[in-house]
Order: sequence, then C-alpha cells, then structure tokens
Amino acid sequence: MTFAVKGWCPGALRPMESGDGLIVRVRPWNSALTPAQARAIADGARRHGNGLIDLTRRANLQLRGVSPATLAPLQEALDRAGLLDRDPEAEALRNVMVGPFAGTAARTLATRLTEAIVANTGLKGLPPKFAWLVDDGAFPTLLDQRSDVALCLLADGVAVRAGRSWLGIVDRSQAVETALGLAIGRRPALAPLTVPPDCRRPPPGMAVPFGRLTWDQLCGVADLAETAGSSEVRLAPWRSLYIDGPMADAAALGLIVDPDDPLLRIDACPGAPACRSSTVDTRRDARRLADKGFAGTVHLSGCAKGCARSTAADLVLVGMDGRYGVVRNGTPHDPVLYTMTPDEL
Repeated sequence: MTFAVKGWCPGALRPMESGDGLIVRVRPWNSALTPAQARAIADGARRHGNGLIDLTRRANLQLRGVSPATLAPLQEALDRAGLLDRDPEAEALRNVMVGPFAGTAARTLATRLTEAIVANTGLKGLPPKFAWLVDDGAFPTLLDQRSDVALCLLADGVAVRAGRSWLGIVDRSQAVETALGLAIGRRPALAPLTVPPDCRRPPPGMAVPFGRLTWDQLCGVADLAETAGSSEVRLAPWRSLYIDGPMADAAALGLIVDPDDPLLRIDACPGAPACRSSTVDTRRDARRLADKGFAGTVHLSGCAKGCARSTAADLVLVGMDGRYGVVRNGTPHDPVLYTMTPDEL
C-alpha cells in the first residue's frame, strides 16, 4: 500500500507516515461534529490507532498511530459516521474552515461553498494547501487566519477577501460563484466595502493543551455537549472546542477552561518520538517551561519546519540534534542565537 509522501497534508483517504504510525486527518464539515461523530472518531482512535487525537491549525482532527492493517476498518467507521469523502482529490479540495461562532446563515453559506468546491472539476489544479474561510460578521473570530479566499457574512451581503486584501462586497446569492472565480484567477467587479470586518478575540472555550486529545477526553466532550443540549462540538484553529452550554466541567477532563493558564501561551509540535523529524521531546519540555512561569509566548518546534505555529513568538526553541536552538521574537526559520540542552531550559 502506498501512502502520501512526507510534507503533504494527510487525509483520511491519503494518510501520512510518521514516527508513531500513520496520521489520518479528518476534516469535519463546517468545522463541527455532532456528538455521535465525535464519539465515532474517539472510538476509531481507540480501536484502530494509539488513542491520541490532535487538533490542527485548520480546525481538523488527526488520529495517530494507525497501522496499515487498521486503516481500512477505520475508514469504514468514518464513512458510517459521514466523515469520509468520495475520493482523495475531493478531500484535499475541501479545505474550508468555518468560524466557531458562525450562525445558521453563515454555516449555510459555508455548506454551499463546500459543496460547490467538491463539485467543480475546474478546481483540481489548485495548490494542495489552498485554503478557504467562512466567518460571520456578527462575531468574526477567524479573520486573522491565513486563507486564499475568505467570505464574511454581513447584514447587507458578503465581504470577499483574496489573500490579505478585502476586495469588496457581493450579494449573498453570488458569493459562492465569486469565491470560485477568485480561486481560478477571475477578479470580480464588487461593490466597495466601506469598513472591512474586524476580527474579535474569541471567548474561552475548552482549550486542548498543545492540541493533543485522548480518545476518552473526546468522548467526555461529546457527553458535555449532549448534557447541555448542544447539537454539535465546534472546532477552532487555536486548538479549542466549543459547545452551546456550560464548559467549566471540561477541566475535569484535563482540558483548559482558565484563560490565564500558562499552557495557552505555549505552542509545541508532537516532537520525538512521534515525529521522525524531531530529536527532542517538545511537549514534555513545554510543560516544564509552563511550570517555570515564562511570561511571554513560547514555540517549541522539533525541527525548523515550525508546524505548531506560523506566527512569531517571544521565545522559539528549535530542535537540533538533541539540543534546542534559541530564537528571540521570531520563528523557527530565523537565525539561532545559541543552543542548549533540554535540561538547561
């Protein structure tokens, strides 16, 4: 069996090999799961992987430790839960992130956009990481996230953005067609957008330390959702989960509900031994740093790729042959000032 080469975005139909087995990425529609779907993913991680699930910066989930022998039964379980695409090409194109506080109208717009993307054969030549974004102007929280094409639902239409530039506003009935046109290089004639929508700071949810969930934690979140009468669990790219209802009980599951928790200021990739590119145990060392009370933002990266965080951090520690290279106010791609051992942190 052949799997995707390293460096590609994995999927459920095209997994990626890693140090702890295959990575199987699930892309929930509208960045949300029903409680039943959340349990299906948790059960799949328990039965067919190593029980660990990562939240990604695109509001997706990754099941880890899947083997070639357990991949097919896992895919069958995901298919029964409505979480599998018809083919790897459709799965790759369906890279649409939706704001966790988007209302019904914005989610309907996102569904229409996603269906149109999957159905449009002219989009198959897009780059593998071409990114779409849909948010709601009533409470936008995703507009600081990277996207190639973004739509933000407003009271008088839909604001349209290409890259970082807001181009104008379009009627809701034309928004999907406009977005698809932008993706293939057609620049539309739009009404001017007087005041571009601003991104708001999201309220605290159920934050997942370093984006790593266990299967039983995800089951616990599904239980909280059902107890609260919430129809879905919404995923956010800052590696948090939201339900419509009380979330304080998530602390008993090991999730973070305190907005001042120092772990929220630290990003860390899986590190060694889970990732073959890393020679340092980033998440073990990240917890040690959190206990020491470092005041700024920290990024621990097992290698120079910087998978856990794309923006600059006050302190960056880059894995280098069992040591950490130190970068101040930058990213893992910046010059290293000096190196230290993990014990010296």
